Amino acid sequence: MHICSSLSIYGPYLCIHYWLNWRNKMAKRRKVDPRKIDITTLRSGMRRHLEQLGLISIEEYKIWCREHNISCGLNKSTRQLRAELDLITTKKIEGLMTAEKKSRNLKEIIPKIHNGELNTDEIRNDTAREIAHVFQNNGQSDVLVNLMMYLEENSELFEDKTYIRAIHSISKYADRWIRPIGTWCVKRHNRNRQFADLLRHLFAAYDIPLFMDSVWLTENSTHHKWYIHIGSGQNIRSAPDLPVTLTKKMAHNFLSAPKHYTVEEAIRLGQVHALGGDKRLMEALRGTPLIPDFTNDEFWLSVIRFFIANPMLDTNQVHPILDFISNQKFENQEVFMERGVVEEIDPPQPNFTMKGRTVKTLLHQMNDWHRQLGKETREGEYQWKRSDIGELYRTKGKKKHKDLKTWKIRELLSTHELKYESRKLNHCVSSYGKSCFAGKTSIWTLEFEEQDELNKLLTIEVSLPDKVIRQARGNRNRLPTLSEKNILTQWATKENLRISSYVRFE
Repeated sequence: MHICSSLSIYGPYLCIHYWLNWRNKMAKRRKVDPRKIDITTLRSGMRRHLEQLGLISIEEYKIWCREHNISCGLNKSTRQLRAELDLITTKKIEGLMTAEKKSRNLKEIIPKIHNGELNTDEIRNDTAREIAHVFQNNGQSDVLVNLMMYLEENSELFEDKTYIRAIHSISKYADRWIRPIGTWCVKRHNRNRQFADLLRHLFAAYDIPLFMDSVWLTENSTHHKWYIHIGSGQNIRSAPDLPVTLTKKMAHNFLSAPKHYTVEEAIRLGQVHALGGDKRLMEALRGTPLIPDFTNDEFWLSVIRFFIANPMLDTNQVHPILDFISNQKFENQEVFMERGVVEEIDPPQPNFTMKGRTVKTLLHQMNDWHRQLGKETREGEYQWKRSDIGELYRTKGKKKHKDLKTWKIRELLSTHELKYESRKLNHCVSSYGKSCFAGKTSIWTLEFEEQDELNKLLTIEVSLPDKVIRQARGNRNRLPTLSEKNILTQWATKENLRISSYVRFE
């Protein structure tokens, strides 16, 4: 009773006493330098994390978290800690990129390059080197300098050196600009959109389809003139040096081509759609000889009409059929008279027409041709040097477990290898011997090996001048599967190759 009565009397004073002691301790703690707060109480993983972030106290860490809108808690998962380290890495990279951008000083460098005050050897920045190359090979244009200076300050186009030669081409047509460059201002962050807006500001009084923008990324002056022609409100049918005659319907369909099409593809699309063909046929024609070359166009239009009249034809057969027809009607043949002696003769069927032909007979003739290519004698054997493109080698499993699987992409280096590839996969790759020997094309094979059994999966065509994968086909011209596409993509990434947009997959 005595103790209880004492507590009842002094209880409130004891509470006040303890509260004052706690407040004094907190005040003293707040006066301690945050940088000296001990972090040894943290678990080892968290201490190491603070060191990686470059922080030496818990208080600094909490401040850093608040600055980046991150939880200030100290019990975080491995995933959360990894995200914080990634954030630091991103910030560092952004800082380096900003420093690199400042170090370019393109605003100062461009006039010096123009005036000859800087030699190419003194320039280390890739963008500045490309600018120097343009000036070195195309003259010292004041219009070009002024255009570059304005765009460097008012756009992000110089962050991609692809646009530098396009800017040079644009400067050549300064007398056709319908608005001054000084009144153009950036409205978008995307560089492609900025480029599109710039072109329309300078050249377009009327709508121009987006696919036409790509003409400025080439040095084809004829196509540049077509762009200006359409931008001034004129019809593509009256454009200078058009390779074919377009009907009104063809011209209308030309303008509706997708933005990733080239100008040549858009012309073919205009023809195909006007004649009654569909997107499926057009996609099959992309990447074939009918796209870049409009020679003998009337004949090839009859072939297109044949495809349209036979909609049930497997579009995988379109490219092989075109190869067959081209070989029979237009390509001179080489006959090997004796070892080392070659005689060139006329095409086998120079009067070849589509009249009266059926799908069945045409495919039969094409398959006979494929077989003949595989049976040719070895008298005309060609061999050629390996390209500078590397191979791909991928494995899965282990030999000792008897589950080893191997995928390999390797280059074919002789007509003998091409013929063997043709026989195994039942297609006409053996007809590529001349192109490979001339260094225009490189043919590759994707092979799969399991338990010492080798199988050929794909034949791959690569255009060497531009390092573009133009075609990939399997047995009887089947399309690559998803798994084969993944391997092909790995190889393309590794060797800096571009897979053309018209390469199709299952």
